[in-house]
Amino acid sequence: MVAPKTGRPVGRPADPAKAEAIVGIAWEMFLAHGVEGTSIEAIAERAGVSKATLYKHFADKTGLFRAGVAREMRMIEMAQTASGDQITPATLEDTLIAFGMGIIGFLVSDHAVDFYNSLSGELRRHADLAQAFHEMGPGRTRANLAAMLAAAAARGELLVDDPEQAAEHLFGLWQGFSNFQLALGIESDAIRGAIAERVQKGVAVFLRAYR
Repeated sequence: MVAPKTGRPVGRPADPAKAEAIVGIAWEMFLAHGVEGTSIEAIAERAGVSKATLYKHFADKTGLFRAGVAREMRMIEMAQTASGDQITPATLEDTLIAFGMGIIGFLVSDHAVDFYNSLSGELRRHADLAQAFHEMGPGRTRANLAAMLAAAAARGELLVDDPEQAAEHLFGLWQGFSNFQLALGIESDAIRGAIAERVQKGVAVFLRAYR
């Protein structure tokens, strides 16, 4: 989603592909230098467009940051079902493994780690963006996982009193301390290479506790 600049003549229609390219370049610069350390002029120069063209798509730097956050939220949402093409769920165990592979695979990526390390502070300074990101990202992940567990409980496959708490238990088994290690750059390759094992063992422990 892009935010048009208000109070400025529209001129020719905005080009969505160009807007997306500008967001991508701005996001890279935000990651490298922070939002405050990145100027509109620098973004326009790096994107190969004039400031007037940039302002045709985005009201200001905050609008660019909002568009970048919206893109991150879409990526997290897609990651929740990303491994569906690789695994055809036949059982509850398969379904949970497919979900875990998708979301943990995204969260351990360089892209996600760089985002949390570099821009989480920016989100804290924008309460509305932080809330929206949580609802569309981590909050939706928990809700989707909780819905799966509640449905399994309704079918008699699990004993679950609080689906959201159970979802947090399972997610904790998947993630463990890896988020701290990745943030510090410790054993990153080993963590990424053990995603499948981590997810499968987490599901096995979870099912032993909740069946």
